[in-house]
Amino acid sequence: MRLTIVALAVSLLATGCGQAVEGTPVASPDDERKAGNKAYETALGVMRQYVKDAKDFRGSLFFYAAVNERKSGSDVEIARKGDPPALVSRRKSKTPPGFDYDVYQPAGDPLEYVRLGPKYVPQIVPTQWASMPAVPYSGFPCAITGIQTLCKIMDALDTTTEAAPPGLGRAAVRLNDGATEVRTEITLKSFVDNSVITIPADVVALIEPDMMGRLIPVKIVVNADGTLRKAEVRGEVAGRGGKVQVEVGYEARGPAEASDFPPLPAPAEVTALPDKTARDEFWTKMANAR
Repeated sequence: MRLTIVALAVSLLATGCGQAVEGTPVASPDDERKAGNKAYETALGVMRQYVKDAKDFRGSLFFYAAVNERKSGSDVEIARKGDPPALVSRRKSKTPPGFDYDVYQPAGDPLEYVRLGPKYVPQIVPTQWASMPAVPYSGFPCAITGIQTLCKIMDALDTTTEAAPPGLGRAAVRLNDGATEVRTEITLKSFVDNSVITIPADVVALIEPDMMGRLIPVKIVVNADGTLRKAEVRGEVAGRGGKVQVEVGYEARGPAEASDFPPLPAPAEVTALPDKTARDEFWTKMANAR
């Protein structure tokens, strides 16, 4: 796709002293920097508004992290609709495969339901589904699956801005469909510290300290109508004895529909977990199984 540099703040300087010369004006580095910063602040505002309005939406997430030979990755589809809300997330594991699961909380139901993939049954529970007391929704948007990832990306951007690492840049390009793609970076340290992807402490310990200050590319795409299309972090940092690769992003896919939410399973298909203790043990087993 052909990209055109966004330099909307730059005007033709063909008036005044001297003779006008035909050709394409070239934006000065200062003008490009100002245009990039302005587009960046606009994109952050669009992300914040999306989070604030996260009541009826559908989105797609992807996660992948590799530290040396330790790898993990998933794709997640999410949807939320109604008040009180129905919320569903469908997680498909890429690395390693087979560790898939869905989490569904019907609107107004005190229980949430988890459908387990083939690597979890019957090791975790003997049935394909488990039910458990739902965690009460706090009303805090950043606690919602998917929206939480956007919040963590924004936190990492803010942390990087505060640190002001050398070489940090911001630029924007206009896509052919009128959308604006904002390009910037975050440090690996801000990525890890803000748990953009949660990396276990023993894996973080494998990262060489000198690598933490390195920059990872970030893209935010704002539609021509000023709404969020996607935000993503993709990059690789190489050290003396290993490397870190991270890929994470969220794509907005419009409002949720009734067809996004599954029917409740039959009672015979469900293992009922009675309380918070049982629920916590269940999720600990799920984590350990991977």
